[in-house]
Amino acid sequence: MNEQEKTTMNIIEPEGLSNCGADSGTWCGQALKRVLIGMTLMGLTLNVLCLNYILPAIGMVFLLVGLRALRRENAGFKGGYVIAILRTFHITVWMILDTTIYADVLTGTTAAVVLTLFNLVIVLAQVVCLWSGLKALRQKAGFEAKCGAAAALIVWNVVLCALGLIRWSGWITGIIMIVLYIIIMRRLFALAGELDNAGCTITPVPVRVKDWQLVLSLAVLLAAGMACGYAFGGSYPMEWTPLDHSAQAEVQSTKAKLLELGFPEAVLNDLSSEDIAMCEGATQILSRTEDKPVNDGREVTTQTGENSCRIDTVYDAKELRLTGVAVRVGEYRWIIFHHFLWTQPMNYCGTEAVQLWPNGQSDWWQDGDATGRVLCSRDGQTLAAAYHSLDTQDTFTTDFFGNSQSSSNLTGTFSMPRGSENQRGYVCLPIQIAQEDTYVNSWVNYTHQNTWAQYPARTAREGMWSSSAFKTIQSALQFDATEGRMLY
Repeated sequence: MNEQEKTTMNIIEPEGLSNCGADSGTWCGQALKRVLIGMTLMGLTLNVLCLNYILPAIGMVFLLVGLRALRRENAGFKGGYVIAILRTFHITVWMILDTTIYADVLTGTTAAVVLTLFNLVIVLAQVVCLWSGLKALRQKAGFEAKCGAAAALIVWNVVLCALGLIRWSGWITGIIMIVLYIIIMRRLFALAGELDNAGCTITPVPVRVKDWQLVLSLAVLLAAGMACGYAFGGSYPMEWTPLDHSAQAEVQSTKAKLLELGFPEAVLNDLSSEDIAMCEGATQILSRTEDKPVNDGREVTTQTGENSCRIDTVYDAKELRLTGVAVRVGEYRWIIFHHFLWTQPMNYCGTEAVQLWPNGQSDWWQDGDATGRVLCSRDGQTLAAAYHSLDTQDTFTTDFFGNSQSSSNLTGTFSMPRGSENQRGYVCLPIQIAQEDTYVNSWVNYTHQNTWAQYPARTAREGMWSSSAFKTIQSALQFDATEGRMLY
């Protein structure tokens, strides 16, 4: 190479490898190692501290940058680079969607199955492209045109996909797959070192966007998308309308009778005319009200002796008022209302859930559709809306001995508008009781989202018992339906 050619080579910056030094013999191994680091990180699944999201995202960047530098070498690497772009787009979109409550909107649908199969196909296709590219690269370096480690990686991915499709699980199988993966990746890293030692180089090309600029752009795009997701995708769409107070005019006589029997007036004023009408002919009312804290309180230490003390949790505020009302409308028929009221404005308006648990017992059962609505005040006006959803959810639990038990729980989901106050709502459930000796235990679980800081984003219905971003408050309406008296 003459002096002019050397000068030209130094001016042209190799794509993806601008910091590798002047020796072009290291460029091939450096790019290949980035690809392998990316594949290694994407193959890791550590479900702690969100590493199952962070590591694959970092790995995708390594894979993209590495294949970007190698794409001019042969068709295999070029195909792998195109797939890396598709996977980068896929991961970026889903990481943004995971900041919203709509990430699971396709769960259980045909579209979800198609997307899953597409993802498996492109993952396998990328490994095949790597195998093809490595074979061509080895041949260029003077080695035999084969790559057993990359072929083994194809087989490993096929087996992994098959195990996932049949939902295979087990420690022994998992350990075997991990060990095999480590062996394959070690061999591929060793192959990258062999190519470096053999002086294999890649063709340097001029670039307009350097690697660090590409990575920074992706990071900014992801951060902006996630910020928008948290800001605009964290609550249910609700159809709020001004409350029509005249709607109860046609049920004034029933309302007056309920007030006479002891129905709490503040709760009664929030009921729809249809729910008040269901209570026509009421003969008895039982109710219970209690204020519950939604905050974590503060610890107070009290000295109880010379060397002893007692630590209590004190709640300076109890923000949630829960009222249970049971209305007898026949000898064996009751209408149950579970009402909630925020006595202070919510600290955060995300997703909320109110769940009746359980929905039925052997000696009493639901006798009609559940109804209800939510209300709030904003700008001096009272607004009302139907629940985003109010339906029955089946849950399954397994005890220590492997015995499974199912329960059917009525759950209402909703979101309150930001800037609102006096947030409240209720669920109405008509029930039928057995003819004698019936005790009704109607539990209500109210779940409040107290922060946006969660990833992936979950709703109050999903995170009721399993997420620190939510707090669940319980109360119960317990009464002897036969004798018509409160138990507690």
